[in-house]
Amino acid sequence: MPVSRRRKKKSTSAPPQTTQLRKRKPPSPPWMGALILALFLIGIAWLLVYYFSNGDIPGMDSLGAWNILIGFGFVVVGLGVSTQWR
Repeated sequence: MPVSRRRKKKSTSAPPQTTQLRKRKPPSPPWMGALILALFLIGIAWLLVYYFSNGDIPGMDSLGAWNILIGFGFVVVGLGVSTQWR
């Protein structure tokens, strides 16, 4: 059987590579979890109140269909905040 060639060793004169240590980001503050939960619950509550009241609540009736956007807006902002939670 033929003998395979050995690979040449790299020259040792090259400077050693320095590995950069990644700094870990600190954990999220404790209030961030409560904020995420609050935004989700406010959004869902807004939508439920709008649908069950048929928009007859003062203030909500003038907003009309914007109530749907407001409710989903709270939920989407809560989702955005939850992506930053560590």
